[in-house]
Amino acid sequence: MAADRWRPASFRLPITPINRREFLRVLGLGAVAAALPIVESCAPGVPQQAVTSEAETPRRGGILTVQLTADPESLDPHVTTHLWASRTLQMIHDTLVVLDYDGTIKPGLAESWEVSPDGLVYRFHLRRDVRFHSGKPLTAADVKYSLERWKTTPRSPTAYNIDQVTSVETPDDYTVVLRLSQPFVLLLDNLTSGWASILNREAVERLGQNYGVSGAEGTGPFKFVEWTRNQRLVLERNPEYSWGPKIFSNQGPAYVDRVEFRIIPEEGTRVAEFEAGNIDILSDVPGVEVSRLEKSTTVSVVKYEQLQTAYIGLKTSDPVLADVRVRRALNHATNKDEIISSVRYGLATPALGVLHPKTWGYWKGIEQAAYKFDPQRAAQLLDDAGWKPGPDGIRQKDGQRLRLNHIVTDTQAAKLQAQVIQEQWRRVGVELEIRPMESAAFFAALRAGEHQTFAISVFYNNADVLYFYFHSRQRPAPNRFAWADPRTDELLERSRSTLDEGQRLQIYEELQRIVHENALWVPLTHDLGVLGTSRRTGGVRVHPSAWLYKFLDLYVRTG
Repeated sequence: MAADRWRPASFRLPITPINRREFLRVLGLGAVAAALPIVESCAPGVPQQAVTSEAETPRRGGILTVQLTADPESLDPHVTTHLWASRTLQMIHDTLVVLDYDGTIKPGLAESWEVSPDGLVYRFHLRRDVRFHSGKPLTAADVKYSLERWKTTPRSPTAYNIDQVTSVETPDDYTVVLRLSQPFVLLLDNLTSGWASILNREAVERLGQNYGVSGAEGTGPFKFVEWTRNQRLVLERNPEYSWGPKIFSNQGPAYVDRVEFRIIPEEGTRVAEFEAGNIDILSDVPGVEVSRLEKSTTVSVVKYEQLQTAYIGLKTSDPVLADVRVRRALNHATNKDEIISSVRYGLATPALGVLHPKTWGYWKGIEQAAYKFDPQRAAQLLDDAGWKPGPDGIRQKDGQRLRLNHIVTDTQAAKLQAQVIQEQWRRVGVELEIRPMESAAFFAALRAGEHQTFAISVFYNNADVLYFYFHSRQRPAPNRFAWADPRTDELLERSRSTLDEGQRLQIYEELQRIVHENALWVPLTHDLGVLGTSRRTGGVRVHPSAWLYKFLDLYVRTG
């Protein structure tokens, strides 16, 4: 659905916020799915729809205990793409604009904004009643500092989200002007993400390299209290918070006094704690327990669809994996149906390529081109690449065994999946060395390039995830594939500036063909998410991109 013209020269949005699809329409991108923050995890679990609605009167007070499968990598929004970081740092910080549950963009710290007719100037008008946790008033200078820090943080994995912003101006204390090098349809969407959080410069400079680890300060509904690595992260209510977005029933302060995140990767332990009443929210219900817990009268289980892809990444600069025949062989050696039945317990569908079929820009041709499970074809490709079976069945070439390391997180689900893949690949003569690590060490090892293969999941809502992963500037992370190709870069850059819908589709399709033909990864599954809640937890509603976003409506029931 193409547009005849842009909106008027200036439009204010305090009463009628612009719908994301309407914003795309006026740029001539009517059918393009708008962006959600891209986050990564080693295990499934980003809800994409409402769970419950509560008619009862919320109660103030109490402590909410939430299980996390892994530690957040950091609470500094500019240095991480980690799933749990995204979910927790948005409780401490706020953003200029927010994404409503219905997919529209609404005011956050900015009470209104205007966009120029050519799409090159965005003018935001800030609320005047906002204070940081320290009591310091929020001003335009804080927004300027935060966006410029985001854009210039060395090797920030998400800075590409504001590439087109060439300057941040502050004509007065409550006005921020962003100037762009070219129209960028996803800018407002990107400014809703946790990576666009507004920081207190004083806190960042005081904590230095430890910002996001030993402390963090924003304008959000919760304050940082303490963080004991691999044990718990504690946040307390910000009693002064009264500027929450109107997408919530409660604009603040939060109902609960404290939120305690307990880091429990072990499946049996976290389920036992959940059923014993020691955990109020189970962030990731193990697949093996779903059927049993659904019959429980003391807890609730919610299943939800999500745009997500679990995959095995392949480092193309590795001497062994540099040969595309080896990478294609690994794809043919992988039995996804076995992974779905034995690891996901049926709570997934096979992934054929990068994108979920419901993503705008999905290449339908992948349904015919996808690598089928075919051990004989895998063996033939390895033979062609010069890897011949050795005495014990493991292939050899020039005296070297076909041995690959496989970096995963130290969770039961991740290790089980790795063991299944290890056995599948062994059948075609590939030896896989599994290296489980706790979450922070996992991401650090990938950034350092210690991997040959690795397992991870990515959550997204549009095809810009292709830029996130495969542009050469994204090396060493999140482009952990070490993929550097001029044609790929050219197409990715055009995908962000091309306004013609048909041309944009062609670009995305060609990009997916490049990823597929070069076998840059082994797509595994699109997982169904599962959330568990105790009966004493009220106000549960899942946000389409931010899980239990900000926890403003959550409360603890009495009795």
